[in-house]
Amino acid sequence: MRIGWMVLGLLAMSGSALADGDRYQALPLAGAEGSKGGGRAFILDTRDGHVWIWSENELITAPDGRRRYGAGFIYQGKLRPGSQPGEMIEQQVK
Repeated sequence: MRIGWMVLGLLAMSGSALADGDRYQALPLAGAEGSKGGGRAFILDTRDGHVWIWSENELITAPDGRRRYGAGFIYQGKLRPGSQPGEMIEQQVK
């Protein structure tokens, strides 16, 4: 069932994103310490370096202020390549 939710989440992305073939890569995350159980995945945009965490059971606040658990994406930021393995990359402020 967890795979089904992940597939639905990936299908929710725009048609142009899906047309890029292998642009988005998803890796399952072990454990779910930050949520009330359920599946979690690390999603990487291999072209632009954007990263999201998808969770099957994330705490969500609705526009009316009510809180509930449901599937959701959490944007983590943008990666940039380093020049060598193990390199520490400092955050750049724009």
